Amino acid sequence: MKKICFVDFDMSVTGGVEQVTASLANELSGVYETFVYAINKGGESAYELYRRVVFIEGLTGEKRLRGMIQGTFRPFIHFVKENKIDVVILMGNYPALVASFTRFFTKARYIYCDHGGLMNQWKQKDITAIRFWDALTSHKVIVLTEKTRGDYISRFHLKPGKVRCIYNWIEDKVVHARKGYNTESKKILSVGRFGKEKGYDMLVEVAKAVLPAHPDWQWHVFGTGETFEETAAKVSEYALGDQLILKGNVKDAYRLYSDYAFLVLPSYREGLPLVLLEASAVGLPMISFDIETGPDEIIEDGRNGYLIPPYDLGEMEEKIRELMTDSGKRRMLAEYDGMKDKFSKEKILKEWIDVIEE
Repeated sequence: MKKICFVDFDMSVTGGVEQVTASLANELSGVYETFVYAINKGGESAYELYRRVVFIEGLTGEKRLRGMIQGTFRPFIHFVKENKIDVVILMGNYPALVASFTRFFTKARYIYCDHGGLMNQWKQKDITAIRFWDALTSHKVIVLTEKTRGDYISRFHLKPGKVRCIYNWIEDKVVHARKGYNTESKKILSVGRFGKEKGYDMLVEVAKAVLPAHPDWQWHVFGTGETFEETAAKVSEYALGDQLILKGNVKDAYRLYSDYAFLVLPSYREGLPLVLLEASAVGLPMISFDIETGPDEIIEDGRNGYLIPPYDLGEMEEKIRELMTDSGKRRMLAEYDGMKDKFSKEKILKEWIDVIEE
């Protein structure tokens, strides 16, 4: 039986990469002897890991990148050799950078997974340089969208066979949470970490334009993060507190989706947004900016939601008003079920096994 190891930055963090890492490790542990190696020692994993998944933590209290690279180098080489790891799967840009130098001192195959979009941060030269190094030093590169695959090949001059697009799958528990659509709901939903890239500054401006004319509607936003207080201050400044409600973190947010009329994703950039995957699975209409990567792989414009030209607040306001006032249109969008096969666990798990077995 082959031995595989996922490398993440800190599994105690509640985030999309950690959720995907746990899901992949759990499912592949039925096929391979599976390890999860957290570079930073944060404590218990935020997402459940099966008992047969071996969880290991590395450094304590190291925040400098150079310190992480130096502190991880010898211990990780020893870990890979001692446990005879066949395949190392690097979950994200920085974990890949930290562990990349060990690749030359082990016999394992290294697979680098980029959970973002290359062109989203192309002008940030430090991040682009890290991505180039990660791709160069790994045996295989996995990306989340076909657009990003093409960008890696053309921009970094990689051989097409080195780069593969594998989507994140929709979890069975999310698929099973689908219920009949509630046309009576008068609540809008947004879910995601509060960070600069998530566009909550734009969300507040849109809410200011559409909510006051519909006092019977509310907009609930789930999540926490560095821009939470800034967003809350703007909600207060605009006197929207009775309608635009910041709900904080919630576990398994998909369980709540059936209470809402539709979902809005206002992000500046994404990889392959899990929140849209979940919304599509449970039949919740979606509105999102048609940003560089992600939403256009999940939303079919006019069939299960709307794609808005990037950062066009006026167009987003118009589509939100349309769905607020047309329950028939909401139901039509909710009934579309064309994404199920594209993001099925069985299909995507097979693709991962194919890569590991190469």
